Amino acid sequence: MIRYDFPLKPLAPSNLDQKRWEHTSLRRRMLTGAWEEDLEDELARHLSPDRRESWGPSDLSSNPFEQVTRQLSVLYMEAPAVSAPGDLSPLLGREGYATRAGLWPLMSRVQQMVLGLRETIVRVEVVPHVRGGSTSNPGLYYRMVTPDCVYCEVDSDQPDIPVYYREYRLRIHPETGDQEWICDVLDIRDISNPEFALYRVNQDGSLGEDVSEIYMGHPAHRGDEYPFRNKTGAPFLPLTVYHAQKTGELWNFLDGLTTVTGSLNSAVLYSMYLHCVRDNAWSQKYVLGASVAGLSQMDQGLTSRRAAIATDPSSILVLQADPDTSGQPLIGTFAPPISPGDLLDSIAKYEMRVAISSGVSPESLTRQNADPRSGYALSIDRAGQRESQRRFAPIFRVSDEDLLEKSAALCNRFLGTNLPETGYRVSYHSLELSPEELRAQREDIIAKLGAGLISPIDAVRMLNPDLDETGAIDLLQKIRRERAEYL
Repeated sequence: MIRYDFPLKPLAPSNLDQKRWEHTSLRRRMLTGAWEEDLEDELARHLSPDRRESWGPSDLSSNPFEQVTRQLSVLYMEAPAVSAPGDLSPLLGREGYATRAGLWPLMSRVQQMVLGLRETIVRVEVVPHVRGGSTSNPGLYYRMVTPDCVYCEVDSDQPDIPVYYREYRLRIHPETGDQEWICDVLDIRDISNPEFALYRVNQDGSLGEDVSEIYMGHPAHRGDEYPFRNKTGAPFLPLTVYHAQKTGELWNFLDGLTTVTGSLNSAVLYSMYLHCVRDNAWSQKYVLGASVAGLSQMDQGLTSRRAAIATDPSSILVLQADPDTSGQPLIGTFAPPISPGDLLDSIAKYEMRVAISSGVSPESLTRQNADPRSGYALSIDRAGQRESQRRFAPIFRVSDEDLLEKSAALCNRFLGTNLPETGYRVSYHSLELSPEELRAQREDIIAKLGAGLISPIDAVRMLNPDLDETGAIDLLQKIRRERAEYL
C-alpha cells in the first residue's frame, strides 16, 4: 500500500545551493501554476492581517514571467533538422528511438524552463520497463530535471560542465511502500573509477547507505562496470545541462530576478483590483446620528472582527437614533475612492514594465487589441519571437548536439545500433513570415541574385537564417538532385 505522507526535502549540501534551490523552486512553481501560496506570502508582506482579510481571494491571472517565457519558447515549434555523417533513421527517423521517446515535443517545455530557471537538465536513459503487464520494447527515455533538486561539481578547467551529479528524488520503497528521499549519483571526476549508484539521503543533505540493489535490482556500477560510455570507452554523464546564456558558470539562477519579483507584485496589484471592483466600485453611503439595528458580530476571535448585516434590494434597513446625539440624523454618500478603469490602466502599465524587464523589446510586446484595459494577456509579436529564435539558437544548438551524441552512444551500447557518436549538426526552423513579408523577402532576394550581388548559397541562407554555409550547400545539392530526378 502506497502512503502519501511525503517526508521533508533534505537540506542542500551548502548554504549557497540551499539558496539556489529555494529561489529556483519559486520560479518553477510560478511556471507550473503552483504559486498560490507564494502569492499569499507576498500579500502578507504588503498588508496587515485585517486588510488582507478584507481583500478576499487572491488573483493569479497576471504572471508576466510565465507568459513571456512561454511565448519566447519557439525553437521547437517544428522538429529541428539534424544531420550527421551516417544513417540517423534508427535515432531520428519516424520510428527512431528519440522520435518515439518524444524528444522534440518535450523540448518545447524544456526551453520555457530553461528561460525561466536559467538552467535545466535533460537526462537520457535506456528503459526496458514493464508497462501495462507486458514488457515493452527497450528504448530511450528523456526526462526533464529542474535544478532545485540537483547538486553538481564541475571540472575546474570547464566550470560550466558537471563531472559529479546528484539528483534528489522521492522514491517508493518496493517492499514497504514508504516514500523516501534517494540520491542518484553519477560521478566521472576520476575517469578511471566512475560511479553510478543510489544512496539514501540524510536530513542534513549528506549521503547515507547505498541502496542501489533495493531500487535498481543490482549493485552500484563502479569502475569498469560503469555503463555510460562512448565507442572509445570514455565514460560520460547521461545528461545535458541547458543554459539560457553562456556565462562560463554552471548556475546563473538569479538572472532575471526583476521579472520574477515584478510578476509577484503584479499579481498583488491585480488582487487589489479585484478587491476594489468587488468592494469599492460604488458610492459609499454613510449615516450620522443613527445606527443600523440588527447587526451581527462576526469573527470576534480574529483581528478582522467586525459587525455586519446582510442586505438585498427587497430588504428594509432599520436605523435607530443615536442616544448620544441630538438633532436630525444625516445620511450622505462618499464618491468612489478610485475608478476601476484608471486603476486597471495603471496596473497594466506596471505589468508591461515588468515584461519589458525580461529583455523583450517594447516594440514586440503589446496587448491584444492594443488596449491595456482589455484585460487580455501580454502578447509578443512574430518579429519578437523570430528575434528570440536567433538569440537562443546558438546556445541551445550546443546542448542539443551534445544530447544527441549521448543518445547515440547509449543506443549503440545497449540497443544494437551503429549510429555516429560525433558530428551532429542541428538547425532550427524559423517561424513563418506573413504573406506580405514573404513577398517582400522573395522579391528582394530575386533582385539581388539577378544583379549578381549575392550567390545562390547566400540566397538560401537568407531564406533559412539558421543554416550555416555547409547546411546551405547541402540543401542546394538536395534541391538539384530532386529536380533532376522528379522534374
